[in-house]
Amino acid sequence: MNAHDLTKENFSYLYNHDPVKIDYQIAQQDSLYKLILTFHLVKVLPSDKLEEFELYEQKKINSGQESLIEPILVKVDSGFIKNVIELDFYAQEESNYLVVQFSFLGKPYLYGIPINASLAFPLANIIYGGDNEAMFYEGYKKSDSVWFEDIDDASQKDQFHAYLYEENFPAAIPPMVVDGVASGEMLQIKKRLAFRRGMMLNEADYLYFIQNDTASDKGVSILSHKEYYPRNKKVGELIEALKYICTGDEFEELNSAEDKKLAFNNFWLSHIDDKKLASETIKKYFRSVKFANALFTDYKNGWKTDRGMIYIAFGPPEVVTKKEELEIWEYKTFDGDLKFIFAKTRNLFVQYHYSLIREKSLNKAWFTAVQKWRTGDL
Repeated sequence: MNAHDLTKENFSYLYNHDPVKIDYQIAQQDSLYKLILTFHLVKVLPSDKLEEFELYEQKKINSGQESLIEPILVKVDSGFIKNVIELDFYAQEESNYLVVQFSFLGKPYLYGIPINASLAFPLANIIYGGDNEAMFYEGYKKSDSVWFEDIDDASQKDQFHAYLYEENFPAAIPPMVVDGVASGEMLQIKKRLAFRRGMMLNEADYLYFIQNDTASDKGVSILSHKEYYPRNKKVGELIEALKYICTGDEFEELNSAEDKKLAFNNFWLSHIDDKKLASETIKKYFRSVKFANALFTDYKNGWKTDRGMIYIAFGPPEVVTKKEELEIWEYKTFDGDLKFIFAKTRNLFVQYHYSLIREKSLNKAWFTAVQKWRTGDL
């Protein structure tokens, strides 16, 4: 049958205020896959539900043919907002993509998931879950309990190993800095743990990398957060997230100030005389930081990622297209056409990470966006 060409779809619904958001986990053992799809649905009526769900496999993101997948096991957990579909199925070796098709409130949706190791870091054979009630992001917080499962029932492995890293990853560098390198400490394992089946996340702001075979490079990662995440709440966190709209000197002064709360307020009031406008701008800025955390957190906090940086500065993209190795954001109304290109990059901790292809020509657009935030001219 004819296939869905995902390169022709506009996936901006993933990042704007559309009533549908999707998260997923996927694990693989030989040709057996387990897929857990989490849909966050903003319903008009309690009876509204996800409909016309189907799952396909295809060779390429723009393949000419695809095959309908007939799962060997399906579990559905439907809530008012959070809806989970868990599927076990077999896929052909030559298939590189899964295509999820469904509709909600009468609108059709597509979602693509790469499943071939050549397109992303090799998939682990571990799935995990917990009782967390996180909405709009797959997040866990300190003191959450998480269970782990090897999808290969024949392995009888119930011993897992966790490696803990501090989440002190640097923020993204501006989009026009083509020869810059984000500064940060060397990644070091802070703790090692061995456990069976489940564990409590005893540390906040730690990245947990979980394996059941330490001789392999495969595993799954969980980033644990403070209880108020995805918000930034403490004054030090608020100042850190100003990095994108501060000069270097301003950022240094904010961090070295004896009274950081006063310095934070003075930063805004030094650029926006009107206290009401300054207050509204602060709220808008940190609402963008919150959504960047909710949408783009992977192995590090979402606001620090390249996509998070662009989202905070420019807002939700109007057009999002996906290629085999790229994701492209377009803004049609921001001082003319503006385009940001993110490349899929391999990463030990997540299936793939998106890195912005930086260009010096983006300097003017970046400066304009920053000035709008600094003056409240939004």
